[in-house]
Amino acid sequence: MLFYYDADVLPKVRMMGQIRYTTPWIHFPRSIGEYVLYAITEGNMYLRENNEEYSLKAGDVFILEPGLFHEGYQKATCSYYYAHFTQSSISPAIDANKALEDFNENRKKSLISYNLDEQDPTDSLTCVPKLFHLRNSTIRTRLSSAVEYYNSREENYKRKTATELHLFLLDMAHEYLLSENNLSKSKINKSEAIVEKILAYLNSNYSQHVTSQDIAEIFEINFDYINRVFAAKTGSPIFAYINFLRISNAKQLIATTELPFSEIAYLVGIEDRYYFSKLFKKITGQTPSDYYKESRYKI
Repeated sequence: MLFYYDADVLPKVRMMGQIRYTTPWIHFPRSIGEYVLYAITEGNMYLRENNEEYSLKAGDVFILEPGLFHEGYQKATCSYYYAHFTQSSISPAIDANKALEDFNENRKKSLISYNLDEQDPTDSLTCVPKLFHLRNSTIRTRLSSAVEYYNSREENYKRKTATELHLFLLDMAHEYLLSENNLSKSKINKSEAIVEKILAYLNSNYSQHVTSQDIAEIFEINFDYINRVFAAKTGSPIFAYINFLRISNAKQLIATTELPFSEIAYLVGIEDRYYFSKLFKKITGQTPSDYYKESRYKI
């Protein structure tokens, strides 16, 4: 089961903490009007929610739903984090497959987006699983930080707690998507996975001299083939994408600094100033000088 969760909205945390039961314990029966997150760190927890039984082990994260009766059905020793929270926009995903498809599409849009744009390029709705086993233990450090903020009672402590819980849920959603994609070869094949790795590489190294041979050697794949796959998935070939990144970053430098165009060209990975001007006009429809004047007029 999946929940739609709005990444633009912080949850409201009523209560948060960490508990360690060294003697066998069974969860008490109750129905509560808020979501309850359990992240098991040691031992086991046996829960029955709405007549469905869940056996939780170390590494599992489970979200109880508001208004559903739940209780323990077996005693066990257990250590876990817990968080009682609400969020105005969280809701069950009726069609989990459609939700996962939308989540994947969001990921693809994000990977090819320009990171200096003011707005996030994707829909704010993400998918959080009801039950998930975390293999990335570093994500759980967010819960530890959240509990520290909650217990501090310092100014804005609940906002800080909510922020850490929010980040934990977004990280869990990301790990869930990656795990689902790895399990389902029909959803993402080897070539698509390499395209994502190339995107991440280009986004970090666009200012360097990158050749087709570099791409082929780093990712151990035929360049012509992966270039066709890249174009099909992103809408542009690899070097057209690199040039877009370079000119987009050049626009930011022109608008916010007094650096000469030759230095800006060098900083974004273009050594020939004249080629830089030609490429800038091809992509933006303006010369660097015209763009400089326009951007300063807007300011």
